[in-house]
Amino acid sequence: MVHLAKKVKNGKIYLYLEERHWINGKSKRLWQIYLGPEREFKEKAQIISLPKIETKTIEFGLVAALHFVAKKISLVEVINGFTEKRAQGLSVGEHLLLAAINRCVEPVSKTRLKEWVDSTILKTMYPNVSSALDSRSYWTHFKYFDEDTFELIGEEIARIVTKKFNVSFEDLLFDPTNFFTFVHPKKENQTLPRHGHSKEGRFTLNLINFSLFCALDGGVPFLHLVYPGNVQDAKHFKIALKKLKRRLNKLNIPSSTVTLTFDKGNLSEEAFEFIDRENLHYIASIRPTTQKDLLTISTTEFDTHILPNNKAVGTKEIVREIYGKPRRLIASYNPKQAKWLIENFKTKVDGKKSEIIRFFQERLNTTRWSQKEKVLKKCRSILGSKRLSRVINVELSGEQGALTLSPSINQQAFDDHAVTLGKSFLITNRTDLKPQEVIWAYRQQYLVEQAFKYLKHPKVLSVRPMFHRVDSSVRGHLFVCFLSLLLLTLLVRYLVNQNIPLSIPKTMKTLNNIKLTEIVVSGRKKSLIKVNKMDSETALIYKALNLQQFV
Repeated sequence: MVHLAKKVKNGKIYLYLEERHWINGKSKRLWQIYLGPEREFKEKAQIISLPKIETKTIEFGLVAALHFVAKKISLVEVINGFTEKRAQGLSVGEHLLLAAINRCVEPVSKTRLKEWVDSTILKTMYPNVSSALDSRSYWTHFKYFDEDTFELIGEEIARIVTKKFNVSFEDLLFDPTNFFTFVHPKKENQTLPRHGHSKEGRFTLNLINFSLFCALDGGVPFLHLVYPGNVQDAKHFKIALKKLKRRLNKLNIPSSTVTLTFDKGNLSEEAFEFIDRENLHYIASIRPTTQKDLLTISTTEFDTHILPNNKAVGTKEIVREIYGKPRRLIASYNPKQAKWLIENFKTKVDGKKSEIIRFFQERLNTTRWSQKEKVLKKCRSILGSKRLSRVINVELSGEQGALTLSPSINQQAFDDHAVTLGKSFLITNRTDLKPQEVIWAYRQQYLVEQAFKYLKHPKVLSVRPMFHRVDSSVRGHLFVCFLSLLLLTLLVRYLVNQNIPLSIPKTMKTLNNIKLTEIVVSGRKKSLIKVNKMDSETALIYKALNLQQFV
């Protein structure tokens, strides 16, 4: 029988494993193995016994990465340098940084900001975060800002971004947008929310306008402007140009070295007077209706080129007098777009024709629809536009009460409109660029449009819901969103420079998958923090950003 045996030597107990058998009426040991001192087995037994373990998941990857970028541009120090607050609790810069990171990771209301910070690695980075991190504290910090302060902070950030990330601001993209809000202004300090043309179709709500200058170099935001929702784009553009000129001067960037790309909604004679006076380079689209004679140019007159995205485009260069002087005009023809537009227009024409037939199938020659004038009026109402009225002929014959309706398609009118589709027009003073290069440069306008999509997306930067009412808080809120966009674009740029090319959504998704697990063992004062398992691509980003420093 195998059993445990003890031996005492010099007052110490030692353990042996042995087997004994009865032989000739006596217990004799067959074999013996030395195990060690009894004291060591007691210590091991304490370790082997399972303690009470608790785990907690901590948001880490994207939070730490954005904080890494913020440190590289000294964001907190820059903001604190232009605001005056006594040393108490979080500084203004720290408060805005926490809010900006939150908008990138998991946008929450200001009442839940403290709760969110406690669930992230930020709690370790900012142990002085107190219960004062609430909505009231958030709004209170905006009292340290005015338009001039935002301008000074923006200038300094742009200067640092140029130096630390080597971003070029000599090719800029401009576009305005607006955000609907549920604010109904009642006080003098509520001048921003106003009724205007909603770009999201919310025409019954008050709007707040927001415009953005972005660098063609990575889509990095350069300058943002917040203004009342009832200001028309072209009117605002004249003011935005002056703001741009001021920032360029502050950064010692000559206007003559800058190329600005913008769309047709911002055109005005006054704007081009400013552009010409400042020798600013530009690439802008113009409304096709202003060049009606060029819309009928045969597609055979266009020179075909292949753009960097391997798509074909036709080009034709012309000089036209526009806004008081001869300007270089590039007419472009997109065959793929033209084909889609023609098919779409044909579907629309067939649909309107069928709608007329369906409407009068049971109604014609009954009650008021027995009158020729009323039938024709209803047909015009269904068609809606002059263009469709030209393409669809409505033939109405017979006497009152015995009318015959025969809608048909005017093929000549259809072809006359089809030949205008797929054509667009750009004007520029960049004589060093080939026509196809001008077209490609203008198509990079998508970068600023994409920035607006991120700002409006509820799961990216989420500018809404906007519960702020006074203008100072609205400007502060949009400044935080601007900072969030800046941090994201710089993060992507940093990864690209590390030979890890990722889009903003892909970067956010990948970094959001990096979590920390905090393990709390009963009986131990210090908890154990481990990084969750990562795939090879995520591990590469983790190493490139040196996120280990925040664990």
